[in-house]
Amino acid sequence: MLATTPNRGVVSFFLSFLLCYAIIALYLRSKCYRDPSSFFFRPESARVLTYSSFRKAQARKYADLATLHTPTKWVANSTVPELCIGIASVSRHGFSYLKETLGSVLDGLDDLERQRIYVVVFLAHTDQSQHEDFNQPWLINMADNLPTYPDDVETSDLVRQLEISGDYEAHARKQKIDYTVLLGECTRVAAKYIMTLEDDVIALDGWYHRALGALHTAARKTQELGRDGFLYLRVFYDGRLLGWNSEEWPLYVESSIAILIAEVLILMTLRWRIVMLRKTLTSSVLFLLCGVCTPMLIGLFFAAGRNCMLPKEPGVHLMQKYGCCAQGLIFPQRQVLDHLLPLYRETHDSHAAVDTFLEDWANNHNSLRWAVTPVLIQHVGGKSSHGAGDQELGSLTDDMPFDYSFEMNDPIKLAKEHQAWVAEMSRQNPAIASKSMLSI
Repeated sequence: MLATTPNRGVVSFFLSFLLCYAIIALYLRSKCYRDPSSFFFRPESARVLTYSSFRKAQARKYADLATLHTPTKWVANSTVPELCIGIASVSRHGFSYLKETLGSVLDGLDDLERQRIYVVVFLAHTDQSQHEDFNQPWLINMADNLPTYPDDVETSDLVRQLEISGDYEAHARKQKIDYTVLLGECTRVAAKYIMTLEDDVIALDGWYHRALGALHTAARKTQELGRDGFLYLRVFYDGRLLGWNSEEWPLYVESSIAILIAEVLILMTLRWRIVMLRKTLTSSVLFLLCGVCTPMLIGLFFAAGRNCMLPKEPGVHLMQKYGCCAQGLIFPQRQVLDHLLPLYRETHDSHAAVDTFLEDWANNHNSLRWAVTPVLIQHVGGKSSHGAGDQELGSLTDDMPFDYSFEMNDPIKLAKEHQAWVAEMSRQNPAIASKSMLSI
């Protein structure tokens, strides 16, 4: 009986560990279901548009009101806009997200904020009447500029050929022409920053003041790195690409082995220095702890998912890789004038998509790319403009870029944060605020 007592103790300890392990696993199952890198990921729950649906409703209401009267807009010849927003939109064959996208960008903006933003919406067709939203009153009243393709035969003929072709390579080539139009219109008003948005995103309430804060942080961090400037600030990234990446597996293995070695050394040291622990930390117990329990916990850690266990801290971080896609990027004006416009004008024949093309160029030139966490917009478009996807009623495809934390936003907290920022800006700039009120 005495000989079996230690074994019973080990068995009791292991059963207790298994109970705790099961409780932890159940907790992680309830917490990590939004992480696409997690074993507990539940896409049917994680992809439900909760906050996005709330913002969609607000956006539609704003756009419907804009149909009846023109809301506050940027005033020409008054001030240089802080930000120019460029949105290129292509027909999705009877379906459009543009109304909700533009409405979510503008809804909730204070008049003072709206007057610092210049909005360019480009219906990217040689015959713009092909677009579902062509000549819509809400679009005319909400946008500051609705450009067309340059009035030259060479460009018009090329775009028509690409439209007729309609394949992926043609789409990629045409995108660069479209971006040239957008960026060109933004540079004409000399906006300090230029933001390009795809036409199937939803912006959160208060995106503007968060973007300004992130841009200031990015500029400061760029100076701290001894660099003259950064290429862009990313306001959206695909959460699926920030999991346990296969190319980093040596680091994961090394970290796991280091934890095991440290645990063995600590337990052996305790056993050697503290006499009373020698009876407890037997060889069987040490093997159980280091050879079974700890590997099981390490496995559970990885199974829970990287975004769940090691989430990105709120703030501005370098994102030199895994930054996908082009749903929302903010460029300093200097980068657009010196690099992007010449680049897109000279590479219309490139078959690479705009986002891939830009990342390749940035990698070759070691350009700094920042990203803000949490993201400021959500990608909600499952129906592509070039044939992929069949989203019609709000469902999302498995392979579309998506941020799974965006839907957890609290609309009340965001509205209070936004109102507090507007009040602070009005307090700091009473002359500008008064001028804004007089212009209404």
